[in-house]
Amino acid sequence: MKTKILLGILIALLTIQTVLALGVRPAKTSIAVDDFEGDNIQIEGKLWVVNNEHRQFTVGIYLDGEMADFVKLKTSEKKLTFTPEDDAKEIEFEIKFKKEDVPPGVSTAYIVIEETLENDNPDVVASKVVLKHKILFQGPYPDKYIEMQVNFHQKGKDIELVSEVKNLGKKDIEQLQTTFYVNDKEQEQQEAETETTSLPTTESKLLKTTIAKDNFAEAGEYEVTAVTKYDDQKIELYKSLVIGKPEVEISYFDKYFIANKVNQYTLDLLNKWNKLIPNVYVDVKVLKEDKEIDNFRTKSVDIEGEMIKRVSDYLDAKDKGPGLYTFEMTVNYWNLVRMDQRTFTFESNLVTEEDAKNLNIAPPSLTGAATGYASGSFGAIAPWVLIGILLGIIGFYLGWRYLNKKSSDGNYNNGNKPS
Repeated sequence: MKTKILLGILIALLTIQTVLALGVRPAKTSIAVDDFEGDNIQIEGKLWVVNNEHRQFTVGIYLDGEMADFVKLKTSEKKLTFTPEDDAKEIEFEIKFKKEDVPPGVSTAYIVIEETLENDNPDVVASKVVLKHKILFQGPYPDKYIEMQVNFHQKGKDIELVSEVKNLGKKDIEQLQTTFYVNDKEQEQQEAETETTSLPTTESKLLKTTIAKDNFAEAGEYEVTAVTKYDDQKIELYKSLVIGKPEVEISYFDKYFIANKVNQYTLDLLNKWNKLIPNVYVDVKVLKEDKEIDNFRTKSVDIEGEMIKRVSDYLDAKDKGPGLYTFEMTVNYWNLVRMDQRTFTFESNLVTEEDAKNLNIAPPSLTGAATGYASGSFGAIAPWVLIGILLGIIGFYLGWRYLNKKSSDGNYNNGNKPS
């Protein structure tokens, strides 16, 4: 751990020194589209890459960003090589666009200057600098234009849904309203509307409404669609409503194993979240009389939302005699932003083979999933289904014999006995 920290500090120091040694002037170019006359705009620009410490290095040059197609480097060389005698080198560029092609608000392009490392040895600690000259396009706003953000807050038994709206257009908005749509725990769409209001230009407002928390599970992730209508236009925004956090628990582990043998174990993992949780595995410590005598890790599995996943593998108990053992299990799973853990403790008996026969040890059917799916349940009822079918066939045959015999007796009584 200390080695990693020292390595990180060393790389940071190297990066700081290299940044100071290399600079870009100016740092940005700003373009206000409304300041130009005509529709076809052409701008010539320059920047300088500065060799502050007069060292030798090479940089590559390329374009990036959503507006990169409107920028062109005027030099055919995509690299600059500096010697200790070079103070700075110039990069010329050209910007060409039509006003109608620039979206409202701020959009960006970058001229990227990236240092080229000559030493590719993986054992050598090195750093390279990536500097960016930012080109900002400020596109004009139309008469009616809003910017919106969506937030959620839990308030007791309700969830408050909030849309923050700012009028960036040139005219006032007379009617403004947000409607929120979200599927609840039963996958039925819930709808909540804010009040209708007006919004003068350059001003902001918070539009609020609530929805009952009972519509959702205790833990889950739900996609909310916020539709804001302003006069004759509308804008849609999507955001996840997160309640609680993902959890995985162990719902079953075997109570008995056979001592001095290799046993198949059964472990059921329940995903209490309503979305898939990937890469779930369990670290297991085996203890006897509070002393760790063994440890192992299960295979990794993905578990669908609100479902159980059964993990079956083998426990090597060839060197473990009869007795009570403690299994300390740490479930590792991916939370919203990081790996999380939950620890469970189970006690299992290791018994002799004779005791195992008397106990009739067998894992249970897989239950507990929200959908009611149970793996292995058919195997448990299959013998009874076969017995029922067999009894039905026997009953049908006996009934058929009885009816035929009765019909035959009736013919004799009517004097129709054959000669």
